Amino acid sequence: MIKALARYYWAWPAALTLVLCAYQITRPALWADELATWGAVRLSWRELFRLLGNVDAVVGPYYALMKLWTGVAGTSTLALRLPSLLAMTGAAALLAVLGARVACRRAGLLAGLAFALVPTTSRYAQEARPYAFTILFAILATLVLTWLLDRPGRLSGAAYAGSVALLGAAHLVAVLLLVAHGIVVLLRRDRARLVTWAVAAAVGVLPLLPLAWLGHRQSAQISWLTPADWRTLFAVPDTIFAAGVVGGVIIGLGMLSVSRRPAAVLALTWAVAPILALFVASELSTLFWARYLLFTLPGFVLLAALTLDRYGVPIAAGGLLVLAPAIRTPDGHNHATTAAAGVIAANEQPGDGIAYALNEPVVPWEARDIVARYVPAGKRPRDVFALTPQRVDGHLTATECADLPGCLDDMARLWVLRYQNLADPLAGIGQPKEDLLRQRYRLDRLWLLRGLTVALYVRA
Repeated sequence: MIKALARYYWAWPAALTLVLCAYQITRPALWADELATWGAVRLSWRELFRLLGNVDAVVGPYYALMKLWTGVAGTSTLALRLPSLLAMTGAAALLAVLGARVACRRAGLLAGLAFALVPTTSRYAQEARPYAFTILFAILATLVLTWLLDRPGRLSGAAYAGSVALLGAAHLVAVLLLVAHGIVVLLRRDRARLVTWAVAAAVGVLPLLPLAWLGHRQSAQISWLTPADWRTLFAVPDTIFAAGVVGGVIIGLGMLSVSRRPAAVLALTWAVAPILALFVASELSTLFWARYLLFTLPGFVLLAALTLDRYGVPIAAGGLLVLAPAIRTPDGHNHATTAAAGVIAANEQPGDGIAYALNEPVVPWEARDIVARYVPAGKRPRDVFALTPQRVDGHLTATECADLPGCLDDMARLWVLRYQNLADPLAGIGQPKEDLLRQRYRLDRLWLLRGLTVALYVRA
């Protein structure tokens, strides 16, 4: 029995991750990015490819996977999030295997268990976006790297190239993991292995070039990002660990393992090098967003696990226990989407209309998706300015009429749903629309919810 438990050491982190991450997986409502996934997978294949030609190309592989999956499983909250749950479960198992390979089985077991307990793991296992897959493939690529360095050859080279391709397909920014891998290989001071790694890495990156080209063409999508500075850099742990205190504990433990040992070098470069590389790259093009760096989390955890193994320090689960309730509230993904829909449904009257900001910063699709997903059909106010729905003819957002007064007609009550908390819900809704609505309406009621503003206007 004991031998069996030791042999399948990787199964315990996987089981713990599955149980913890499956708990209340449907309670947090879909937020903006998940609604984008929901909207994309409901399109026909032709419409989806047309959309990806204009926006979201870099998320295209994930959308394609999810469309295949939802064609069988449906688009319920559980169905949309289940692939991420399974990917994160696999990530915990692979991290345990990696830890055992570079250190020992106890270190691998501790790494997998610690990974399961980090709040970020639960958070992104319960999100219908590609981050869980990115973490999974980052661990896979690093595991295959150790195989490639130990036994360089065609099979290990092909496996590494494939894992790099999967990593980049999940998230292009994650290819920066190659910077860390390159440092590890260089420190080996083995020219033959360096050449083998470089060729395999290049082969893995090659199929990603069209995706990178399309992403560059669509870079206006991330024009809302601001240039990174040192404050941005130091704030990264808050996102990677879901809480600064958890990050402080893991980083502090990891610092005790910093050394020239191969396992420590691998974990440290994995954790730090991609962050610094993206920071430098953002000086040339504004790309820095902390969430893009979630794939560095296993590096931090592995480094901390080396300390836990060395000093026999027990894993503290307090971080997860404290943060789990916050992560699993209905607005646990930072946007109170169901609450906003509930306000509209509870207060809607026949004949009501609703107006949106066509060019809302960051998430211009969210407001219409909230109403479409969460407001019952019989309670939805009429979208007074829309001519076509969202994601039609390759356009992410709806098209709206040019004759705003004519489309508005003599609407007695008008709802406005906006991103972020706004004391003035009409500010920034679009100048012609703003001028018209200020002239005809006055604010009657205002609801400031987490990440969203709901307002009801009546005729002046």
